[in-house]
Amino acid sequence: MRLGHVCVLWLLTALPAMAQVERVGDATARFNGKGPGGFKLEGTTHELSIKDDGQTVTYVVPLATLKTGTDLRDRHMREKYLQTDKYPDAVLVVPWSAIRLPESGQAVTQTVTGQLSLHGKTKDVPVTYTVRRNGEVYETTGSVPLNIKDFGIDIPSYLGVTVKPDIETSVAFSFKRK
Repeated sequence: MRLGHVCVLWLLTALPAMAQVERVGDATARFNGKGPGGFKLEGTTHELSIKDDGQTVTYVVPLATLKTGTDLRDRHMREKYLQTDKYPDAVLVVPWSAIRLPESGQAVTQTVTGQLSLHGKTKDVPVTYTVRRNGEVYETTGSVPLNIKDFGIDIPSYLGVTVKPDIETSVAFSFKRK
């Protein structure tokens, strides 16, 4: 095979990997915690960025933007537990090789392994996602269960109410491939 043919073949196989993603529309990142007596804690932000280097997709949530509905609880969460001054972001990295994207009008649901960096620690985590494709837009929801003790985060407790360490995180966003 001639060198020119090899270069063309390489370019054709590399082009899909070089496609970049662009978030479109609104996004929501959320965590849900539970405590005694049916106590529920939810934090939400609409800040989510997506980076694509051709090999991996990186999702970044700035933790200081999470809101729980109570200013005092938000301040405790940022300062005492998440320590957002030292650890400002939750970062999830998923290899493109693990991700399946559907054809237009179809949906894909699967669980893959990603690497979550949170509070100065990085761990492999299961990521369950669903992607629905409508034309050029991919509508995505995903979730990652985690135990905050695995990331060195103290168990939140206030006035005798303690949140359980098992937290469910989720995201919802849409994107296009450029």
